[in-house]
Amino acid sequence: MPNLYLVFSAPPTGVSPEDYDRWYHDHLRENLEAPGFVAGQRFRLAPSVGNEAPHSHLALYEFEGDISRWRTNLDERISSGDIVLPEFFPQIRFGSWECTPVDERVVVPED
Repeated sequence: MPNLYLVFSAPPTGVSPEDYDRWYHDHLRENLEAPGFVAGQRFRLAPSVGNEAPHSHLALYEFEGDISRWRTNLDERISSGDIVLPEFFPQIRFGSWECTPVDERVVVPED
């Protein structure tokens, strides 16, 4: 099982859900070009009973190795202009977690 990197976010005020989704659709794929990344998927978040979360989106990435490889690659690609972040990027509310497995993956057996 690869490591997981969870990126929770919410679009800034004034950015439509459609514009945010369009940008993030492409940005997830830009991120997956970095060495070590295996897969990614985006999710829309809906609060569960008793929860009010500040984030409305989740990007889940699977990666192998040290996440610093990805961070370095991403910073280099932004600096070189290979990745151009939208004007609203600094206003996005982010919360990120690096998740490393501590136990084996348990799968429900098929009947």
